[in-house]
Amino acid sequence: GIWGWQDVADQVIMVVRNIKRAMVEYHDILWDIDYAKTWEDAFKLIPNLYQERPPVDDFLAWRDERVFDEIKWYGWFIDYYMEGGLMRDMFTNKITTPEHWNMLMLPTAYTIEQLRYDTVVGNDTVVDPSYDPNCALITNGCVPVKIISAEKLVDHELGPAVGLEIADVVDGKQGMNVIAPEARGCIWKELIINKKGLKTFIDRYGDEDDYNFTRGHLESMVGELDRLIDKYGGNEWNQKKNAL
Repeated sequence: GIWGWQDVADQVIMVVRNIKRAMVEYHDILWDIDYAKTWEDAFKLIPNLYQERPPVDDFLAWRDERVFDEIKWYGWFIDYYMEGGLMRDMFTNKITTPEHWNMLMLPTAYTIEQLRYDTVVGNDTVVDPSYDPNCALITNGCVPVKIISAEKLVDHELGPAVGLEIADVVDGKQGMNVIAPEARGCIWKELIINKKGLKTFIDRYGDEDDYNFTRGHLESMVGELDRLIDKYGGNEWNQKKNAL
């Protein structure tokens, strides 16, 4: 991917979606940008974002080809930030080498077989932990100072409080001019209820439930969520506020 912030970021706020909805929306965005393979091509199609929903048949074809792998990427995304950029193979969850990591960061350049952990690293290889050097470009590293649920942020009951949490995290930071506390609830209402801001995933017309998954897909999603819950609910993490 593109590390677009370079060295100007001070902290990370991680936004996480419901895993099932994340799969649907990821495909929606890919469809919006015509499955662009480069940043330049994707950027040209930004005006297409969140305008409409793809044909169901298009989603089903993508689902059957990609979703099992994307479920792994979903869990890897959470691990990456929670562990401060620790290099892991998303398919096995094993700590990996910088060489293998660099290949994984270019997924369209290699086949799944070429990216296999046992092929590039070796299942019996002892690997010393390495961290993504991009995390050193962020003042406070890659570990998120706050984790936000996208669903809660746009929920009409829970959303205002989540919006205040985001404001609290960025208030007082260098280069950030945050509106006074008494006006922050109004900002959330204008953006989410009155839709005064840019389009987002909640602006697509149609029913997201039209896009379904097989039993195997759903079981894989549950399995990945169970892995994450077991990991971040364990003793190693129970004193860290982001894992609570």
